[in-house]
Amino acid sequence: MNTHPIRRAAVAAVVATASAASALSAQAATPTGKIVFSRSTQTSTSIPRSRSLWLLDVGTGQVRALTTATDSVYDMSVTWSPDGSNLVFERGVDRVREGQRHTLQVVSTTTNTRPHALIHGVGQFSKPAYGPNNRIAFVSLNSSGQCVSIVDVTGRNRRDLFCVSAPAQFAQPKWSADGTRLFVGAGYPEGRLEPVWHAQAYRIDVATGSAKLLSDLVMEAPLDLTISPDGNRGIYADVVANDMTVVDFRNGAARAMPMRGHAPLFSPDGRRIAFTGEVYEVGPQTRYYEPLYVMNADGSGVRRITDSRVADHAYTAAQWSRDNVHVLVNRRTYTDDSLTQPIFALRMIDANTRALQNLPSGYAEAGAWYEGP
Repeated sequence: MNTHPIRRAAVAAVVATASAASALSAQAATPTGKIVFSRSTQTSTSIPRSRSLWLLDVGTGQVRALTTATDSVYDMSVTWSPDGSNLVFERGVDRVREGQRHTLQVVSTTTNTRPHALIHGVGQFSKPAYGPNNRIAFVSLNSSGQCVSIVDVTGRNRRDLFCVSAPAQFAQPKWSADGTRLFVGAGYPEGRLEPVWHAQAYRIDVATGSAKLLSDLVMEAPLDLTISPDGNRGIYADVVANDMTVVDFRNGAARAMPMRGHAPLFSPDGRRIAFTGEVYEVGPQTRYYEPLYVMNADGSGVRRITDSRVADHAYTAAQWSRDNVHVLVNRRTYTDDSLTQPIFALRMIDANTRALQNLPSGYAEAGAWYEGP
């Protein structure tokens, strides 16, 4: 729920037989399409300086800039149009007197035209999510609080669906497959001496704007919520490896996942979850690193799918392929001993065979990979 431009990133393995893995791999298509990712700059004192968007053609490996790196401008939270011809993204701009201003921008992926504002007016606009019928859901902020809103691709027909008063915050909305509903995480702090965090999840009817509270959990601190493709479940996780909690929105039941981790991500069919774990190796050389794991949605069948044992390497899933086999992954390393200058590079991993493909440097968010209509 944080809108800062740069947001941070054992159980016995159940290993399939070699013949089964080969059969699964044979069914998996070679990854294609386009990936939008960002590249960031920092000052010498590790303060974020800029963030720009780049486009990778997966088939040819060609990379080109979509937006220009400009001091105090941060482009993020990209969402593709259904036909892949354009995308909407959030732009944060630092202003001396007014703080950071957030707008929604549209940019073509087929021409070299400059981005232009999707919405004009007073307020902050962030966390866009393209949906069916060329509608974009997003979070709008004004002096009284936040709303989950929608607008069409022309910037017209804007409508606030569901609003909450400050200090409540919304995460990025998620569309149902048929475009009739939106799912969104929310939360707010309560108490002063020993404050707690109310973590909530809502289902919103797009036609009427009516909202149903799916869960309301009391936590010690804000956690990220990942919602399953069917909207029936959610996983709460920290931004670092910690306990993860899965919630069934149909009955409110909550249970801990079998191992600690963060950045969980459901496959499109909802059957598997990729997540980032942690490993400590104590010996002549002590190492801490964060491999990528995959498990079944019920928590069984945990498998590690990255091999790197380099200290402070971390792999986090950005997006599954629509065939539920490949995972677009961010790999983080550091250039300094104080761990303040991260470098991100993209990887593509076959979750069945663990085959890894190197992609360019940069950082991809959820929704970055467009495989075609």
